[in-house]
Amino acid sequence: MTLPRYARGMTRHPIVDVPAGMRLSERSIAVAPEAQGAVRALIGSWEFKRRAGFDGPTAAPVAGNEGTLAKRVLGIRFTEPIRVVWADERGFGYETRPGHPIYGEESFVLDDGVFTARSISRPSTVVWWLLSPALRLMQRRTHARYTRIVAAEADAAH
Repeated sequence: MTLPRYARGMTRHPIVDVPAGMRLSERSIAVAPEAQGAVRALIGSWEFKRRAGFDGPTAAPVAGNEGTLAKRVLGIRFTEPIRVVWADERGFGYETRPGHPIYGEESFVLDDGVFTARSISRPSTVVWWLLSPALRLMQRRTHARYTRIVAAEADAAH
């Protein structure tokens, strides 16, 4: 299942209306002007996700490209099929594909000096619905990790 074509890319901008049944998760952090180039380079690559503990594609995110992210949780390797829905100088966003524990979209954007990790999602299957409290906790922790990674990159760029 994929997001309807009209909804693809919706995490690229602030979300006013969350689609029915979906949850919005968002974390932001200000980035000093002198660090924005380094942060843009980081969030324009899969290196950003690797620093957050994911295995992922090696090629830069390009709209339309499909790939797989993977992460170990409690010793179990979870694979997460994805498709990049947009990528530009501000960052990129991807939608989940069948087989991903979550149905939705996630993006990483640096706009007007503010980095934002944003997602709209819901569990993808009944099994994942049953595990949804754990999924939400992991998502909150991962988004917090994203802002720490950006803060560390910004500090290193000073």
